[in-house]
Amino acid sequence: MTPIRQDKARIMAIASALRARERLLKGDNGAVAILFAMSASMMIGSMCVALDSIDYVMTQGRVQMALDAATLSSGANLAHYGNTPTGANLQSWQKDARAYYDANMPSGFMGFSVPSTNFTATVTGAPATGQTIKLSASGELPLLAPKILGKSSANPGSGGSTGGGTTPDTSEVSANNAALRLPQSTLELVMVLDNTGSMKDAANGVSGATKMSGLQTAAKSLINDLLPTSGATTGNKNYIGLVPFASTVNVTGALSSSGSWLSSVLPTYNTTGVQASAWSGCPIEPRIGTSLYPSAYAPPNPAIKTPQPLFQRYYYNVPKNGLKIVTYSSQSRYNSCTTTSATTTTDSSVNVTLGSGGSANKCNSPSGGAGTGIATQFDQYNSSGQTLTQNSACLGTSMTFLTQSNSTLITAVGKMTPSGSTIIPVGLLWGWRMLEPAWSQDTAGSGNGWISSDTTLPKPTNGTVQNLQRVMIVLTDGQNQVGAAGSIPNTLWFNGLSGVGTNSLSAPSVARPGGGDMSNALMDSSELHNGSPVDPSSGNNAGWPDDINTFQQAVCSAIKAAGITVYAITFGASASSSSARTNMQSCASPGNYYHAPDNTTLNNIFQQIAGNLGVLRLTQ
Repeated sequence: MTPIRQDKARIMAIASALRARERLLKGDNGAVAILFAMSASMMIGSMCVALDSIDYVMTQGRVQMALDAATLSSGANLAHYGNTPTGANLQSWQKDARAYYDANMPSGFMGFSVPSTNFTATVTGAPATGQTIKLSASGELPLLAPKILGKSSANPGSGGSTGGGTTPDTSEVSANNAALRLPQSTLELVMVLDNTGSMKDAANGVSGATKMSGLQTAAKSLINDLLPTSGATTGNKNYIGLVPFASTVNVTGALSSSGSWLSSVLPTYNTTGVQASAWSGCPIEPRIGTSLYPSAYAPPNPAIKTPQPLFQRYYYNVPKNGLKIVTYSSQSRYNSCTTTSATTTTDSSVNVTLGSGGSANKCNSPSGGAGTGIATQFDQYNSSGQTLTQNSACLGTSMTFLTQSNSTLITAVGKMTPSGSTIIPVGLLWGWRMLEPAWSQDTAGSGNGWISSDTTLPKPTNGTVQNLQRVMIVLTDGQNQVGAAGSIPNTLWFNGLSGVGTNSLSAPSVARPGGGDMSNALMDSSELHNGSPVDPSSGNNAGWPDDINTFQQAVCSAIKAAGITVYAITFGASASSSSARTNMQSCASPGNYYHAPDNTTLNNIFQQIAGNLGVLRLTQ
């Protein structure tokens, strides 16, 4: 190539290079694209990290909230499993705990899940001293950032959250919580329990264990939960009382007969042969004039300058004109009321021996009222088998005042024996008095106070005792039913509510459901049924329950208004009627009515109530 051509080629190359440099300097569109690509990936990665952080915080909060709810629910649920579950009960309780968690944590929330192996629920401690419920849950939350930014690892491709040195594609979210289940700071609990004759029947109405045995088992279990034999009473502020009832209650050992609460004057019916010193401990309600009141104690009457009305001693006696006893020569003549060869005697006072085969007012009353009223005649076909005393129909099992003694209460429950008719208000009133400091003048052990070595019982309700909880459990195996036809004594006329020799239930302060008041009320409610004293649906021609039920509702309302929580239970096959259940449901505090068709269910209910008497508090 000639020198000229070489120079020309060199000049052209230089010119081309200059043009390329100029194009490069002017070509900023490509630079921006590259810069944007680099910045966008960084921005998306940062957004993914931010979203992962938000997801973690939201998931962690939701898991903790669900676990908090599950912890509290599980603590309350302990009562369904005997408070201290073991074995199969513990597994069922733990399964319920997981169900509570799942109910509050939506499935697949943010892609998060908790394997069953990562969920734990435990309970430690004792109901009386406090139980700790602990729940924990953990799982993996999928991350977005590793999917965008990729994984950095010394061993690429190992993936997951467990590979050595690998950027995890999930993040662990965990939560745990604990709740302390404590007994109430101060608990006063009175069990008002049916001890009537039907409690000796099978709980299921057919065969098997009796209702009384089932009740005793359930009551003892509750006592052991709240007042365990181990650990004595250190730190335990639970007090339990017992009021067995039928048509009367018995205060022997709980109240002194020399206290100012009891009148020394016997009711004016027929006191011949009746001795105050032979009184067995059953009192009758006080009256102002002729009226009863649904109160723990009769309300003060400023018009009465003399001391207020007092309780009186219950007693039974034959009428003032005596009890005519007709002994028939055979059972067939007794059945037909044929007096051929019959012998007749008259007793003017107790004690009276009667035949085991016989009936009161059988042959001397019109067919519509046969066997009703005060017994003026007793027809029999044998002459021995039962003895009437002044304490007939006085319940033999006495009440037990508030105590922390497990053994005292267990022994008292074991002594309960079925006997008599059902007057639920009698038990309710005395259960209320056991919890009412104003009635005992805040002084136990003297005056008209309860017999107790603890002079602080019942606790004052003026706010000086923090977290005081007053509770009553009332149980019956049926509705109020009094005065089976032919019975002696007829409990419509001899009982702890209307008194001795009277069936008046006059209570002018109590409103009837249909209007008016109970000024003319009677124990058999005959004034509401065209004068008929017999309720055919009772099965034994007992009196109608209307007025007693109305009075009972007034008592229950007053008890609840006084700040006492009422648990009401109907028990056994015989309590399946709608009227019995409705009456007790109305008596209970909201949500506190139960029906136990059998002994097993009753025990579970008592355990649940024992659990409800505790307080749950999150501690973690």
